[in-house]
Amino acid sequence: MKRKDDIYKLYQQQIRDKDTAVTEFMANTLAKTQSMFEYEGLPDSIPQKELERLLQTTGNAFVTSVDGVLYALSGGKGGEPDVYGRATLYTVANPALKLNKTYDIQKDGVLIENDSNGESLLPLIGRYAVLHTDGLISLNTASILTRITMLISASDDKTKQSAEEFLRKIQDGEFSIIGENAFFKGVNMQTAPTTNSVYITQLIELVQYYKASMYNELGLNANYNMKRERLNLGEVSMNVDVLLPYVDNMLKERQNAVEKINEMFDTEISVKLASSWGLERETAKENPDPTDEPDPTEETTETDGNDTETDGNDTETDGNDTETEETEETETETDGNDTETEETEET
Repeated sequence: MKRKDDIYKLYQQQIRDKDTAVTEFMANTLAKTQSMFEYEGLPDSIPQKELERLLQTTGNAFVTSVDGVLYALSGGKGGEPDVYGRATLYTVANPALKLNKTYDIQKDGVLIENDSNGESLLPLIGRYAVLHTDGLISLNTASILTRITMLISASDDKTKQSAEEFLRKIQDGEFSIIGENAFFKGVNMQTAPTTNSVYITQLIELVQYYKASMYNELGLNANYNMKRERLNLGEVSMNVDVLLPYVDNMLKERQNAVEKINEMFDTEISVKLASSWGLERETAKENPDPTDEPDPTEETTETDGNDTETDGNDTETDGNDTETEETEETETETDGNDTETEETEET
């Protein structure tokens, strides 16, 4: 195992070195988007992982038969455009298959595109990778600066050495005693500003906003609300409508291409949303209009009102108890009448 300082420097590049941080962020996000779609009926010669890798990183793939075996190949679009400006030829150079050929897109195979524009996910993910990396570097710098609670300046080398020795012993957990009065005369200390904690909170919210915005564009409902109190159902579901259009666009392109592949090569391939994307779609079907859901705050208010009415009923019951007490007093008066009857009998 490597030394600790080497490991720290190695993984410090994930934050400090921008190229490394951006590359790793994009690779991690692409690993997650691999779970976006689920295929059934794909031939063994077209692994789902490789097909989605081509679509998400290059924007397109060409499915055709090579020596009787279906492959999803990567290449370049070209040729004379059709009436809508679309490419008509697809050029493939594949050393593993010893293949260097130009195919007719309409006759020789099926062109699958990642979305209706033929764009990959790299521009979207790369944009947020840069923003996230800059925010993470700022957050890391701010967290390191919290270690500086005071600044020490020394007037000469001897005082500087005494100050360094004093700080070293404190860092090692030892009690340290300053034996020279000149140390106090030659050392000046200034307290660092205390606003750094607020700055860190703002950076955390900014980094969270970048990540949530990216996931929202990719069709995942990530929370970007910066409220520091509870969220009701309407606030949590308010951005559901903007999650699915881009994902639906990618799904539609794949479904159309799969239908053409089945028709041209006599296969039975199907594709659908999977993982969290599929759950998000099912949730949208069950709750088409989240604004129609009752506000939990309003329900609580109504309940409180019912409690108040109940209290009022209790008050009326107390009134009935009062009437009962008056009845008892009447009974007492009746007892008095009985006493007068007894006195008359004695007479």
